[in-house]
Amino acid sequence: MIVQSNDKQSGFTLIELMVGALLTVLVLTIVGGLVISSTRSEGIVRSVAQATQAGQVVTASVQNGIRNSAISLNTGTPYRLTTPSGSDQLLVALVVSSGTTATASCSAWYYSASAGEVRYTTSSSAIAAPTASQLATWTLLSKGVAPVSPSTAIFTANGTYGLTLAFQEAAGSASPIVFQSSITSRTGMTGAIACY
Repeated sequence: MIVQSNDKQSGFTLIELMVGALLTVLVLTIVGGLVISSTRSEGIVRSVAQATQAGQVVTASVQNGIRNSAISLNTGTPYRLTTPSGSDQLLVALVVSSGTTATASCSAWYYSASAGEVRYTTSSSAIAAPTASQLATWTLLSKGVAPVSPSTAIFTANGTYGLTLAFQEAAGSASPIVFQSSITSRTGMTGAIACY
């Protein structure tokens, strides 16, 4: 029987293992940083997109209502803008629907400064300033609304037939999204019901 002596040792030295572990930690740190950064960026983009969509819903609703507003019975104006409480605002308009026959209904938008939200409702009769429980039944258009500084209002009368809408929508950790629009009633009609 022949016994062979193996003076060579196989495997990694301690230094090789430490260098390999250090390189692995370095690569994982870089990859982890990229994943965290892209996750944060995706969250910001999502917040901005949601704020933009919510602001567009408010803007489109008010634009459609005021553009299609008629002069309410016995008033001479197509809308009424009031401040029912503090910095809250109530905008009421007689809106004429488009279609083969024009039908009119009362529409209202309520900006709650304390809640930072805009709510909407329609009715076949006059709309008065709602109580808190009544307001809760109105359709929520957006939450996260605030006036564009230094103003305390999002609706501003602009002559007899015009209205200026200016607000900012919160977008999480990103800068707020600003919406501004000047709207004018263009129907030239007088409604048969009193909305305010």
